Amino acid sequence: MKITKKEAVLFKESYNRHLSESNLLAKLFTRAVKKGISKDKNITQAIKRADTAIDTAKANIEKKLNGDREEIKKAIPLSVRKYLGFDY
Repeated sequence: MKITKKEAVLFKESYNRHLSESNLLAKLFTRAVKKGISKDKNITQAIKRADTAIDTAKANIEKKLNGDREEIKKAIPLSVRKYLGFDY
């Protein structure tokens, strides 16, 4: 299910207007979204595939660069390193 740009804008506007004003509403909204996501098999499978792909990419990078931290720092920008789990 893809959302349109118009729906994204409406979501951001409603979130900023209603949920930032009241902590209770924000918590209820978060719970509802969390329940919806946890029940959706497609989303959970996509998250599992993404986690596996990140782990595989990290292992391949370490293998190609022989685990040398300095080489990894030189080869990969900080923003990408952070998401791949190279926090050094």
